[in-house]
Amino acid sequence: MGRQAIYDYKVDKYVIPSGSIILMSQYVIHHDSQYLCDPDLFSPDRWTKKAKVQFPRFSYFPFGGGIRVYVGEPFALMEGILLLATICRQWKMPHDPDHKVELKPHITLCPKYGIRMQIVNTKFFRLKELFNNTKSTCYWQ
Repeated sequence: MGRQAIYDYKVDKYVIPSGSIILMSQYVIHHDSQYLCDPDLFSPDRWTKKAKVQFPRFSYFPFGGGIRVYVGEPFALMEGILLLATICRQWKMPHDPDHKVELKPHITLCPKYGIRMQIVNTKFFRLKELFNNTKSTCYWQ
């Protein structure tokens, strides 16, 4: 995320000159143990309302912050939750353990070589198992 200084600004012993572009890496901040204990650990409890209140301001900013925060944040969060819930009702997508995921940092963080997963239709399995007790899967990359 980037911002441009509209006037000289002093931060501690440093001066950011007017016109400077300041870049803030969300990935770096979101993985800093100064703000989160075990930042690389997936912990859904981190995102409860009670836990989020304890974060220092701007230590977590996936949609920006301040007066320039993304106005669609509430809709984007709701849409993401509904999309995942809809997909997960019918599909399971386990990651291929033989495929190493490497990061490719751009404006957004991307997987360098994609993410290889197994796509499993759980509704199909439940119906198929009722009739002939067999399983099949398809692979996508």
